[in-house]
Amino acid sequence: MRNRSRLALRAATVGIALSAMLVSVSTAASASPAPVPAPAPESAGDDLTVLDGTGTPENDAAAAALCLFTTNGDYVHVSSSAFEASGHGWWVNINCSTATAVVTVQLQQYYSDGVWRNKGTVGRSTVRSGGGAGNRATGRGACTAGSALTGWRSVIDVDLVGLADDPGKLTTSTRNINCRRA
Repeated sequence: MRNRSRLALRAATVGIALSAMLVSVSTAASASPAPVPAPAPESAGDDLTVLDGTGTPENDAAAAALCLFTTNGDYVHVSSSAFEASGHGWWVNINCSTATAVVTVQLQQYYSDGVWRNKGTVGRSTVRSGGGAGNRATGRGACTAGSALTGWRSVIDVDLVGLADDPGKLTTSTRNINCRRA
């Protein structure tokens, strides 16, 4: 009888150990993979914010104190001078009494979980109105070797020097390019 009890106890112990192993295997198998950079679907650009005539309508006293300007940016692209994602931002003055603004460009890369993540080096420059070489800020992000097609966009903020302006930012349209950051 004792042998049967020991045998039953050993069988139960083995059964518990096997159950624990199966639970750990099934838990590992059901865990979601970590998100990775990915091409952005066409719908990922639907949240585009266009800031033509930045500022606030002149229908109240506080708004009348703000001036108007346009925030602009190009599509994120692979730089012609280095293997990196690059995006430019600038402003165009409409009726502001300042000649300069601080322009900030933050690049964002799309991930397989549908989330945009900030990547690369933020570009920040104090520039005159109009854009073009010397009058824009550039955000950059080095591409890894063997880069695959990946979604990119940039978020551009313009802060007028010496004047109040609205907190609006421009999010550029999504572009899938052969550049990926880890």
